[in-house]
Amino acid sequence: MAANLKVYNFPRQIVILTLLIVVILLIGVLGFSYSENTGITGAFGMTINSIAFKHTGSNVVSESLSTFLGAIGVIVIWFAIWSAFGMAVEGKFSEYFSEVRMKNEINSMKNHFIICGAGRVGKHVGLRLRQRGEAVLFLEKDNDNVAKLIAEGFAVMETSTIEEHNLRQAQIQHAKGIVACLGDDSKNLLLVLTAKELAPHIHVAARVSDMKIVQKFKRAGATHIIMPEATGGVRLADSLLGNHSHDVMRSD
Repeated sequence: MAANLKVYNFPRQIVILTLLIVVILLIGVLGFSYSENTGITGAFGMTINSIAFKHTGSNVVSESLSTFLGAIGVIVIWFAIWSAFGMAVEGKFSEYFSEVRMKNEINSMKNHFIICGAGRVGKHVGLRLRQRGEAVLFLEKDNDNVAKLIAEGFAVMETSTIEEHNLRQAQIQHAKGIVACLGDDSKNLLLVLTAKELAPHIHVAARVSDMKIVQKFKRAGATHIIMPEATGGVRLADSLLGNHSHDVMRSD
């Protein structure tokens, strides 16, 4: 799905194989164009035939090039087979295509909620929003949390830091709201400022730990502020006094 998105990494073996094929074709086309005094199309055909052992060449240079390309062709074919087998065994193909599907899903998201941080607060925010029929996209750095969220059917971007370009990739300009649920008040405050700068229309909810900086969050543009510890304490006190609430969501 590191500023640095995990989604989007093309399998290394495929990149190497592609580059190798391009280099071989260039060598063949340029070599046969010179040795056989032919055009690019004819040289390309000779290159392919040489790799398939169907071209011998009309002179010493051309014949040597054909032999070289035939030998390299065998190496490339075996490398391709071995790479494909290795990626199939390791699940790289399915992993890559899952990442591509995730990227496409994120690129097409609109009227969704972006949740930055999938900890004890953020995870439950996402669950409740999805429960209410809303589209949710998590931005999270922890590998285990990312895997769990994907297994639960959430759209996720894995990123070690949340910066302007991450929010743009999360389609913030088309989002309905964003939730700053990082474990650091200063990071949440910066996130609120950045979000309002990129999308002035967006609703912003923020988790705050220090009561003294609540006003800063309001001035930064946070439209909803929650202090989990304070809220939890009030709810527990109300429960002890008989004011029970049954509006509790389970994540299991």
